[in-house]
Parts: sequence; C-alpha cells; structure tokens
Amino acid sequence: MQTVQPRGLRRTAAAAYLGISPSHFDKERASGIIPAPKTLFGVTLWDRQDLDALFDGKPAAAAANDNASDYWDRQCGIGSHAR
Repeated sequence: MQTVQPRGLRRTAAAAYLGISPSHFDKERASGIIPAPKTLFGVTLWDRQDLDALFDGKPAAAAANDNASDYWDRQCGIGSHAR
C-alpha cells in the first residue's frame, strides 16, 4: 500500500522537511526567505512545491491574479485591459 505524502505541511512538518528547527524556520519566514503559507480550511499550510523550489534555489511561483475586474492592471497599464 502506498503512503500519501501531503502537499500541504504544517509549520513543524515544513521545518522538518527543510531539515531545520521550527524556530529557525520562523526566523527565515520573518525575513522573507521562506515563502508565505496558504490557509486552507482554516489551517495554515506550506506548499511542498514552494519548499522544494526554495531548496532548489528557485523563486516560489507568484500567486495567480484572481481579480476578475483587473482594476489595478488597468490603472498600471498592464495586460489587455490597459487604457
């Protein structure tokens, strides 16, 4: 039987996944080195793929633009809705 590896990791598990202590994890998170967590179902979770990218020296993927109105894109002259 296969063991399921969760994609979302709680703080202690995320720190262990990177091989560092939870207190060091907190320090690096506060400095912005460790990417921000996501909140799903009221639980704060770190994405394993973001942690892998960090470990590999790659920047974490930017969040998708979920703003249907694209208001700020228009204000900044970005995208197909630019003035």
